[in-house]
Amino acid sequence: MDINLLFFFTVVPAILLFGIAKSGLGGSIALISIPLMTVAMPLTQALGIILPILIFSDFIATYKYRKEFDFGTLKLMVPFAGLGIIIGSLTFSYFSEDLLKFIVGLMGFLFAGHYFFFKKNKEEKSQKNSLKGSICSTIAGFTSFCVHAGGTPD
Repeated sequence: MDINLLFFFTVVPAILLFGIAKSGLGGSIALISIPLMTVAMPLTQALGIILPILIFSDFIATYKYRKEFDFGTLKLMVPFAGLGIIIGSLTFSYFSEDLLKFIVGLMGFLFAGHYFFFKKNKEEKSQKNSLKGSICSTIAGFTSFCVHAGGTPD
């Protein structure tokens, strides 16, 4: 891996944004980290850098919120996220790096577009919607498996 000016303008901010978003401050901004990193390095290296941060932040989040969760939401999300992970594991070997970059960019664009254009009151919790929850959880499971970029199904 070649460390140059492009590296410092893309990879360093991407890692910082990923860490901030996973700590709870940036919401879905972590979705842009992988595409930003792929400007300066191959996708596999970007995924290798992000994975330890993701695992560590998941341990912290699990510990911090161990008593505060909605079991009804988990009952909806976990099976569909599992379905997305299974689909990702069965189809991953058929994707080229360029196609994976396109998928992650498209998912980031769609999630961000939904958040900025369709969610009216960003402070208010979204109403539970089984169809939307199942679709977003499946997509999040798929992208989480393929490129560690599931994001939050808002």
